[in-house]
Amino acid sequence: MKSNRSAARTTRQWAFTAGVLLLAGCGSGAATMAASPTFTATTAASTPPPPSAMPASAANAATTATGTPSATAAATSTGGDETAAVAAALALFQKVPRNPQDASAGYAWQPVSETAGHLSPDVSARLEALRSSGYFGASVCAEDYLTGTQNGLAAAPTVVSAHSDPNGTVTVRIRRPATPPPPDLTVVMTRRNGHWLATDLASGSGSSASIFASKPHC
Repeated sequence: MKSNRSAARTTRQWAFTAGVLLLAGCGSGAATMAASPTFTATTAASTPPPPSAMPASAANAATTATGTPSATAAATSTGGDETAAVAAALALFQKVPRNPQDASAGYAWQPVSETAGHLSPDVSARLEALRSSGYFGASVCAEDYLTGTQNGLAAAPTVVSAHSDPNGTVTVRIRRPATPPPPDLTVVMTRRNGHWLATDLASGSGSSASIFASKPHC
């Protein structure tokens, strides 16, 4: 009997010791998992990051996509007016053959033959008054006012600049290729009855440049 009680007590002690060791091992494993970097990183990675603010460039792109008008689009009508005014100013000159019987003779650019649809009545009257007074004769200016030469232009005139003015007119500066080269011609275009007409001409610059000066530049 004594040996049986001793064996049973020994068995209970071993069972108690094994239970303590098992519990200690579980606690250590749990602590190890909690402190493990891999476990922490996995948990953090599973949490989605908060949404970031939209970058300024993306916000601007979104605004543009919604159709907000830009500064360029707002100026479209003015650009169209300038284009039409420039075309009308260049129409003051026409391309004509130097010799209608000889196509190899080339071409020249001269003032348009019919100026009523290109010049305002005031400019037309002023040019006619200068012609009538002999201002474009050999003893005075001796050149055509629009081309700046007596022989016409050897090449097409070109636009140097054009800009809209606050009063609704468009000022166009035209270069006239000739030898010797005349000053640039400044043409002030005004829209009247749906048509762009030249309401002022100026050869060169200065107080005497305008066609309405007492002695305008050639």
